[in-house]
Amino acid sequence: MKPIERDVIIVGAGPAGTICASYLAKAGTDVLILDKEVFPRDKACGDMITENVANHVAKLEAADKLDRMSVFMNQLLLVSGSGNEALVPFECYGTRRREFDQLMLETAQSWGAEFRAGCRVVGLIRERGAICGVRVVSGGIESELRCRVVIGADGAFSVTAKEAGLMKEAPEAMSIGMSAYFEGARFDRNIAIGQYSAYGTVFFDPGVAPGYIWAFPSGDGGVLRGHCNVGLVVDYTDGARPDSMDLEERIRQWLARSTRASSLLGSAQQITPWRRGKITYLTQNMKKTADGLILIGDAASVMEPLRGDGLSAAADSARAAADTAWEAMKQQNFTGEFLQQVYDANPIHKNPAALEDRLRHRRLIRETLHDPAAVDRAVEAIRKDQEVGKRLLKD
Repeated sequence: MKPIERDVIIVGAGPAGTICASYLAKAGTDVLILDKEVFPRDKACGDMITENVANHVAKLEAADKLDRMSVFMNQLLLVSGSGNEALVPFECYGTRRREFDQLMLETAQSWGAEFRAGCRVVGLIRERGAICGVRVVSGGIESELRCRVVIGADGAFSVTAKEAGLMKEAPEAMSIGMSAYFEGARFDRNIAIGQYSAYGTVFFDPGVAPGYIWAFPSGDGGVLRGHCNVGLVVDYTDGARPDSMDLEERIRQWLARSTRASSLLGSAQQITPWRRGKITYLTQNMKKTADGLILIGDAASVMEPLRGDGLSAAADSARAAADTAWEAMKQQNFTGEFLQQVYDANPIHKNPAALEDRLRHRRLIRETLHDPAAVDRAVEAIRKDQEVGKRLLKD
């Protein structure tokens, strides 16, 4: 048996991977992060950093840096297809994904984690049936890296999940999304006061049903320069999967017919190309572990795109995996059964009854988004009673 080179190898340097690495390195674990990309890099995302994610960032002592690079939104403007509007309290940071991911990578490195960019994982190493490392290609050279635990944080089409036999070949439920940056968005100055008092807009347009379009200020110039993240997410569980051109055409048609969209973005300039991504749903019920392996973030299908915050789910799964890997090393037990037991018992996870409530809630939201008239009635109800909106956003 070849010697172990690392305690933990994390595949993927997105927020799930780097938050997990930070917690582990902070506890004294020897951690190596691998990613096929060179950082900093962009990714399709809504740029929302919610309170839950910010709490993880604060525990890792990077909150001041997050604050300086962000705009703070304290309200959401909901706009239905017929033009009904409702303004509801909702607090989050708007932070460019490229900068947030770089911040979390640098945070992991500051705690002692090592990072290798341009390092593509092509397979898993097994001994006696247990995963004990990864095969990587870097600079055209293939090599092996061994560890006690592999943590897969490599996204919705995870190589680690596939190699471990945990990924479903044809997920029954997925969403597709895309986003781009605009400069010169004209935010309503009666609502957008400055960097620490801004708002984001969510449009429930019939052209993207079941789904929605967002326009969120992003970065420290979000309000001052009108720097804005615009994107959409569409559920395609029951129908044909749209291609990139179809999604871009939906955006163009929305801008042409929506008065509110035109007032916000009519004079804005698109400054980046559209970036596209896919997300598998929590309802895939994927196994999260195998002998020597833990999956986190999108690799583990831990979120609900139509009603959830992907970064929050990723951060929670990252913390749970870090705690699990730490306990496994203490107990010297790396079996999939033990890892799953410890992972599921982590207090950061909600209880099964709460999870079932979340899934029921998702089904209701999805059914509502199929029906523009129902969305219009929902926005009208929220406008009349903000407590309705607060409950929806909280759940």
